Amino acid sequence: MGIRHDVKQGLEKYEITKIDGQPTDEDLNLLTKELTNAAGSVATLNGGGEHGHVGMVIDDAEYVTFSNGGARFVVPTNPGPYPATVDTDKIIRERQLAEHKAECNEYETYLGVENYLRRMIVKSIDHEWLAEVESETMGFNHLSPKALLTHLRNVGGTLDHMDVTELFTNIQKPWDGIEAPAAHFARGDKFERQLLKVGQSKNPELRLAFALATFQASGEFEPALREWGVKPKADQTFANFRVFMQKEFGKHHKQNKTTAKSVGYGIANSITDKEIDQIEQLEAQALMIAELANSMKDESQKQFKEMMEMFKATLEKNSPSPTNPKKPKTGADKKKKKCPHCGLEVYHKPEACFELEANAAKRYAGWTSKKST
Repeated sequence: MGIRHDVKQGLEKYEITKIDGQPTDEDLNLLTKELTNAAGSVATLNGGGEHGHVGMVIDDAEYVTFSNGGARFVVPTNPGPYPATVDTDKIIRERQLAEHKAECNEYETYLGVENYLRRMIVKSIDHEWLAEVESETMGFNHLSPKALLTHLRNVGGTLDHMDVTELFTNIQKPWDGIEAPAAHFARGDKFERQLLKVGQSKNPELRLAFALATFQASGEFEPALREWGVKPKADQTFANFRVFMQKEFGKHHKQNKTTAKSVGYGIANSITDKEIDQIEQLEAQALMIAELANSMKDESQKQFKEMMEMFKATLEKNSPSPTNPKKPKTGADKKKKKCPHCGLEVYHKPEACFELEANAAKRYAGWTSKKST
């Protein structure tokens, strides 16, 4: 049936997600990834030969960063029905004919992949978002897959202020206490990459602050966080914290499984205790972040303050309510009380105050006494 037909049949197994309504930046990122997976499965020597036809989907500048030897993906031209020159020498002539046949196969394969990619883009998008570039006679056949994707980003996939705000909010979402920290951080990386498109540079100090706050609030890793707090400042980076927390999560998970087998430790009870403890830990969490903010560069302060306001609101919104909250002895809702040791209006019990030497081991990194303030 021909090379184009064979290419089409080979690519039909790849599924492309349908996008309903205006395509967002995240929608187009997913579409690009799905198209890349399909295009990369069709082998070619073009562009270094390692990534198939991926160069038909992504920008040239991005492609050369990971291609073999920095090779560019070049759009092949029609070699024509016959070789441009044919030598009189039989051996040379046969080589020229073989090279021409290979060029024809390469060109036909390229057209087969291009037709599939273009068809999948049109199929996945509501027509109204492509109508502007549709030809009355050619339909979309005059446009390359990259041209169609560029058009979609221009008409729907750009990030406005609402999108940026949502991305910041998503980065700040607290750890849910269940998924692996590696997955939690990876999701934040995805949002961070989208923010880079609108000029929001990476801020590892800020992400470290959020990470410390959310894992402190979980109440699951107090010994580990104390260990982190005494590390040299040069080692207290966001990159190191990611690795550190994933290792601690692995150890914690194994310990919980062992305990569950021996004493019937239930997940429901664990969650209830954690939720109750969160209220008392919010104050310590805020103080810890404030100490970290003081050590940040001046140019980061304004962004940090704005982000922290958003983080506090997100934390309050997403913190789960206890299923069986402990009631004060009076039966009334829990309220702040003045602590006789630190002199502040707080939630913690007097005997849990960090001012007491008996609780020195529980103090978070950067803690300072409030007696002198």
